[in-house]
Parts: sequence; C-alpha cells; structure tokens
Amino acid sequence: MTLRAYIALAVLLAFMGLGGVALYYRAEAADAAKEAQQAISDRDKAVEANVALQGTVNRLRAAYDRNDKLTAELEQKLADAKTAVLERKDALTALKETDATVHDYLRTPVPLSLRRLYADR
Repeated sequence: MTLRAYIALAVLLAFMGLGGVALYYRAEAADAAKEAQQAISDRDKAVEANVALQGTVNRLRAAYDRNDKLTAELEQKLADAKTAVLERKDALTALKETDATVHDYLRTPVPLSLRRLYADR
C-alpha cells in the first residue's frame, strides 16, 4: 500500500470514529431528554399529590377546631349544670332548715310501690 492509501485509511477511520462518537452523544442526549421529561412528570404528580394532601390537612384542621369549640361548649354546659345542681342543693338545704313543713315532708318515707318503680332504673 502506498502512503496515500494509509492516509486515506487513517482519515476514513477518523471520520468513522467521529461518527461513532456523534451517534453515542446523540443517544445520550435523547436519554437525557427522556429522563428530564420523566422528572418533570414526576414533579407534577408530586405537586398534585401535595395539593390534595393540603386540602385534607385543611379539612382535618377545621374539624379539629370545630371539635375544640364543641368540647369547650360542652365543658361550659357541664360547669353550668354543676353550678345549678349545687345551687339547688344549697337552696333545698336552706329550705329544710328554715321551713318545718318542708323538713317534715322530705323526711316522709317513699311508698314501697313508688320505690320499686324507680329501683329498676
């Protein structure tokens, strides 16, 4: 072979090498584009899931606040009822001490038939 043939072969091999490298980088670029698109899709799904979960969290917080409000109202009603019972007890005690008729009435035994009626409860 002549020197020209070797040079032509070297140039041919160089171009083939450049073509191979170009094809490799082209394939890598396509893979990178697919990965980037998948990452964007995954991010969008995560954002949608976060929005849905935030709505759930907001509903749970609202329910928690309503429960706190209802609990506070029930505690207040219970305290009011307790106060009313104590006031009535004190009033009855005072009435027993000051009025002999009430004192005698309250000391009267409950009839047996009435006692049986309330004993089952």
